Amino acid sequence: MFIVYASLILIAASLIFLGIYAFKTYKDAKPAIKKLTAISTVMQLKANQVKNGVDELTATQKEIQRDINFKKQTFNNTVAAVKETPKKIKKWWNIKIPFIHQIK
Repeated sequence: MFIVYASLILIAASLIFLGIYAFKTYKDAKPAIKKLTAISTVMQLKANQVKNGVDELTATQKEIQRDINFKKQTFNNTVAAVKETPKKIKKWWNIKIPFIHQIK
């Protein structure tokens, strides 16, 4: 019977020691956990700032692409109009206006 009581006392003492050690470990880890939580929060804020910056840059890039396409289209239209100019001049030059041609 003595062995049973000694075993129970040993189990109780080990549970008490485990509880004390676990509480001490928790107290020692608590500042580190708070620091990691703060670092995680700061990192999340920085990630959100980077995401917002990327969104702004994407919007700016799309606006620049639209502007470039508009200017390219305008330039191409101007070049096409310049290429058509000699044909238009020839067309108008060949029109015979009766009262002007009789002046010769």
